[in-house]
Amino acid sequence: MAAAKGNRALGSLNFLRHCSQGIPVHVAHHLAMAAILPTMFWASPAWWMATPMITATLRTTYNSVARWITGLPLNTRTTNLITLSQLPPIEAYLDYLSLRYAIRLHFLPQHHALGPPQALSETHPNLPGLHRLYALSKHLVQGKLENCTSTSTADGTNVLPSPNPDKTTTPQQLHEEWLHTLPNHTVVIYTGGSKLENGSVGCGWATFHCGDQQLYRLGEGSCHLGNRAEVYDAELHAIQEAVTSLLTTTAPRATAIICVDNRAALETLQFNKHNHEYACRALEMISDLSLLGWEISTTWCPFHCNIKGNERADTLAKRGATLAVSCRFVLTTKTWLLAQARAELLRRWKTELPLSKPLFKFPSHLHGANWADTRAIWRVFCNRSPSDPPPNITADPYPCGTDLTSSHHLLRDCPQLTPQQVLLCKATTGDIQSLEFITAPENTNPLRHFLRATGLGHSALIRFDGNHNTPDCTDASDPDSSEPDFGTFEP
Repeated sequence: MAAAKGNRALGSLNFLRHCSQGIPVHVAHHLAMAAILPTMFWASPAWWMATPMITATLRTTYNSVARWITGLPLNTRTTNLITLSQLPPIEAYLDYLSLRYAIRLHFLPQHHALGPPQALSETHPNLPGLHRLYALSKHLVQGKLENCTSTSTADGTNVLPSPNPDKTTTPQQLHEEWLHTLPNHTVVIYTGGSKLENGSVGCGWATFHCGDQQLYRLGEGSCHLGNRAEVYDAELHAIQEAVTSLLTTTAPRATAIICVDNRAALETLQFNKHNHEYACRALEMISDLSLLGWEISTTWCPFHCNIKGNERADTLAKRGATLAVSCRFVLTTKTWLLAQARAELLRRWKTELPLSKPLFKFPSHLHGANWADTRAIWRVFCNRSPSDPPPNITADPYPCGTDLTSSHHLLRDCPQLTPQQVLLCKATTGDIQSLEFITAPENTNPLRHFLRATGLGHSALIRFDGNHNTPDCTDASDPDSSEPDFGTFEP
């Protein structure tokens, strides 16, 4: 059923490709990840069991999707096909989807019909169900879990326009000019989160008081949140601790502005749609302070831009990550669990496909390439270009006299193409004898010109005529190229 759904979804998009024309590969990859695979793997946590019978059925359709993305022929090795299409290994991806679903089940309300996954000794281990989801997630779901079921009645924070449009346009100067415009008695709070290489997470906050266009320190602090949280969680907890400290401050109750350098945390404080526990606690405290006369708002502040308050909060956060005593609010957060699930997928992806670059986003250096050029590069990578003979068929030798008929020979060693190879090597980096040379981002444009000039990867007829006037490698869409330009995709 799942394979049939995938084939129908793929069939509805086949018209977007025809011969050497069609949508670029990054658009095809996006459609596969956003339309085909979600249809194919719908409700997969309920039926995926990692058995050979199910895997074999799904793999045929999965390979068809990869072939549609890349345009490679049927006789391409599956490993190369999946690697170049930027798709994860199918078993690893389905396990990842099941693990994400299992993590979400652990955060359901108690009255929910499903509930968290549990071990069921009387159920066969190879059957799908909650017991298999429990087996997938038990090594991660430990300790006190974040409470995402309690909803807060407090409203979201008021977000002020940031004085900094971005972090590149004189951020320190613009921020200091903004501070000088604040009225006296305004409290400015800077927060930060940090995660060390060993996984320890800390948060820090620094509170200042405005007076005569100067900042005077009111207080500061830091917390250690263990190693089962993310920087996003630490930022929200820093806000919670910072606003709590206003209960005991000696400053007049006036306006307080929280400068947050994490945009995701800033959006959560405005719309806490996932009921993040640290955000709920912070919003409830802000609501209580408003009853005492405080007017609290938030704004975005660029990080690592020599802004005094932000740098101090970052230093305190790093110090908090090294503290020996943990904060009483230490939790295993949902954000951390989902990040670990993704990290496990990326590790399996790299292990099973060593030449791949495990990312859900398609490589940006291929966004400007049309499908014909990208397909030609990948054909050469796989030794499956039109000039390569079909399997088990002996081809006539090349004009250079060698019996070795392959795309790799033409690219690297053929003496008839030496002038083009010299130009290619001057414009590229790395060892031309390695496969990484073909997939290296910095070599993409020179390689596209070489393939256009020789016809390798594009046509079965290779040009040995000595016409080596290839265009400049800095622009692969040069209109003066001897090869036709198939156009580029403009979003």
